[in-house]
Amino acid sequence: MADPRHLLYTDFDGNALEAPVPLVGRGLVDDRHLERVPGLAAIAEDPAADPFDRLFACLALTAWGEERGYRAVAAACSTTPPWHDLPDDRFGAPFGLVAAQVGISDTMAERKRTEPARLDALRALIGVADREDFADQLGAAIFTGPAPAVAADVVDAARRGLQRLDRRPWPRFDLPCQLVDILEPLVEVDEPAALALVTEVVRRDRSPHTLGYVAFLVAAGTTPAADELAARIVAIGGPAVGERLAAARARLR
Repeated sequence: MADPRHLLYTDFDGNALEAPVPLVGRGLVDDRHLERVPGLAAIAEDPAADPFDRLFACLALTAWGEERGYRAVAAACSTTPPWHDLPDDRFGAPFGLVAAQVGISDTMAERKRTEPARLDALRALIGVADREDFADQLGAAIFTGPAPAVAADVVDAARRGLQRLDRRPWPRFDLPCQLVDILEPLVEVDEPAALALVTEVVRRDRSPHTLGYVAFLVAAGTTPAADELAARIVAIGGPAVGERLAAARARLR
C-alpha cells in the first residue's frame, strides 16, 4: 500500500506536517502535487486504508482537480463512505469538506479538462443531500456547478428532503436549513421552483433558525412571490427575522 505518512504528512520539500490540510492548499499552486496523485489515488481507493487517510487523499485529489478524486467522491455517495464513522468534531462534517473541495476545484478542473468528472461528483453529492450532513458547504459548491447544470438534481434532492421531513424523527443534522442552502443557487435559475420548495420547508419548520436561512434566499428573489414569502417569514419570526432579511438585502446590493 502507498505510504500515507509520506504522501499526506510530508510537504513537497520533504518537511514533516502535523496534518494534511496544508498539503492540500499548497498543491493548488505547486505542480509537484502531480507526483503524489498515483499514491493518493491508491489510498483513496483502498478499503483497508485508514478512513482518515482515505478522506484526506480524496480531499487532496479533488481540490487538485483530479478525475480519480472525483470518482472517489461519486463512489462514496453510492455506498457507505470510508469516513462514515469518523467523528465530526475532529475536523467538521466530512461530506461538507468534500463538497467544499468539489466547489473550489472548478478552475483546476477546467485546466486539467476534468470538468465532466467534477460535475458528476457534484451531482452525486446533491443526490445524498437529503441524508448526509454538508454543514452549509453544498450550496456554495452548487453555485460553481454552474447551477443551471444541476438544477434538476437540486429539485429532486429537495423533494426527497421534504418527504424526509414528513417523517419523525428528523436526521441528527439540520435538514431544513440544508434544503434551503441547496435551493439558494436555484433562485437565479428557476425562482418559482425555488420559492415553491422553500415555502414547503417553511410549512414543515418555522423555527427562527430556519427562517433566517430563508431570509437570505428570498432576499435574492426578484418576483412578487419572493416579496410575499419575505413578508410571511417576518410575520412568523418577528423582528429578528426582519433584521436578518434587511441585512441580506443590504449585502446583496
